[in-house]
Amino acid sequence: MPEKIAILADSGSDVPAELLNSYDNIEVTPMIVTMDGKEYRDNVDITPEEFYAALDHVDELPKTAAPTQGSVEAQVDKLRQRGFDHIIGITVSAHLSTSFGTFTNVARETTDIQMDVVNTKNIGIGSGLFAVYAEEMIDSGQSFDETMKFLKQSVKNSRTFFYIPSLKYLRAGGRIGRVAGLIGSVLNIKPVIATDSDGIYFPVAKARSEQKAISKMVNLVADRITANKSVRVGVVNGADVPLQEKVYDRLHADFPQLKIYRGSISPALGVHTGPGLVGVGVQIGEGE
Repeated sequence: MPEKIAILADSGSDVPAELLNSYDNIEVTPMIVTMDGKEYRDNVDITPEEFYAALDHVDELPKTAAPTQGSVEAQVDKLRQRGFDHIIGITVSAHLSTSFGTFTNVARETTDIQMDVVNTKNIGIGSGLFAVYAEEMIDSGQSFDETMKFLKQSVKNSRTFFYIPSLKYLRAGGRIGRVAGLIGSVLNIKPVIATDSDGIYFPVAKARSEQKAISKMVNLVADRITANKSVRVGVVNGADVPLQEKVYDRLHADFPQLKIYRGSISPALGVHTGPGLVGVGVQIGEGE
């Protein structure tokens, strides 16, 4: 019998909305956002627009938590009931969340379904694009084992880049990684931050203005697109659609034949980056 393969991602992976709307084999397990004493399921109980509107009025900065094991198990059960017998788990970097550990525990304890998990070592759209790649391979008839092999091989070359106007939220949330050295600088530095090969944040470029920072980020992305044949790209924003569109327009002008996804980052990620983010994920495929 042919394999029935599903995809299960954490909400921090920002799987493109059009992919979620087009396929019935993809589910998302929400992270938890705690704000003013109330818990919200990420992108279920609170939208990005609602989150940023509320962020202006909170007494203290919100906090986040990875999906619970129970919520992951519930999504596995939902997919089981729909007849799926293989599940590809996709999570953000294990250095940025405990999602990977939770998904791995569920996979280990699930005996009637074959489940394996990819630590994308990325975040947001950079992680979500792994779901796009996985779906492409499923659609082309690749087996579960082949799909998992290519997904895991593709981690090493795939990257997330983002610009944020302030490091305040990264510092407060403890997700500062190797960007810590920029804090306290007397210079008005505008950094471009990326995930490294271990899935840890680091400043990949610095500029003295937002415009120059964005240009450097676009150039870094363009270099990766040009150097690879199998590429998936997405541009996202955190309450700054006009800036996102500037980045999109530049990339689209340079690569008019390339599909470029667009969307908002999830509230669970917005907690750690604050408003004004524009990010680009570049997922580099293997095995083509």
